[in-house]
Amino acid sequence: MEVHCTVSNCQWWDNNYCAAESILITTDTVGAELPESIDYQQTQSIVNMYGDTPADSCMATCCKTFTERG
Repeated sequence: MEVHCTVSNCQWWDNNYCAAESILITTDTVGAELPESIDYQQTQSIVNMYGDTPADSCMATCCKTFTERG
């Protein structure tokens, strides 16, 4: 699966593609309570803590895999 990304200062950015092995996307509400960047392997602990996190629109979601390049 291709994940397109335009955030060129992310360490996983590769010419408008996400090169991360896996990505973690959650709602903005839950994302605000989590560390700035969180490993996708912690997904189960997030589900255990918050349950499923449905969103009303794409504007209510965030990528927690972002790590600034450098």
